[in-house]
Amino acid sequence: MSIGIAKERPPFVQFEEREMGFNEEASKTAGRPIPRVVTLACITPHGSKDRFEKVADEWLKQIREQALRAQYPLEWANYFQAAYDEWKKGNELPREGTPVRTWPAVTKEQGVRLQALGLTTIEDLAQTPDGGLGVIGPDGRYLRDLAKSWINESKDKGINAKALADANARITEQDRQLADMRQSITELKAELAAQVAAPPKRGPGRPRSIMEEGS
Repeated sequence: MSIGIAKERPPFVQFEEREMGFNEEASKTAGRPIPRVVTLACITPHGSKDRFEKVADEWLKQIREQALRAQYPLEWANYFQAAYDEWKKGNELPREGTPVRTWPAVTKEQGVRLQALGLTTIEDLAQTPDGGLGVIGPDGRYLRDLAKSWINESKDKGINAKALADANARITEQDRQLADMRQSITELKAELAAQVAAPPKRGPGRPRSIMEEGS
């Protein structure tokens, strides 16, 4: 069974601090040049080698407003905001999907190359458009086909596992019902055996005649 793969994947986004000019107010207070540090969102669209840089706070506000107007996926906007919040805490929010770095189907070199291109999950790789295969390298199409096959096989295994679990549950229930029936039969046999083994009860006897009463 082959299950379709979603058409769209969010862009690959990294947050970086960059010095851009000088902070005039801080420089005046310190009496020396103080650089103005800005956090940038470095955005690489899925399947593209192009990279765009925007001020993180401004970009997040922009996509949030677009999401409210149904012009940008709200799920993506929420994810990038959460990723930015975690980045500021020194953490990194994992991208949804199966990490390429733990995928045994590729070599270490291929895994490193894919991650450097922002293809950090197997799902990202599987949905790479034809125009982005050349960016990956001469093995781009092979790797994408491999990722698609891996996803479909994993889903098939999941469906088969569920079917097997359901079948096992039905067998367990049938075994329980059969055990209950056997127990009921055993109890019935014991009851019948007890009735057969019990001595017969004597009747009330023959009533006395009038002659026997007068004697």
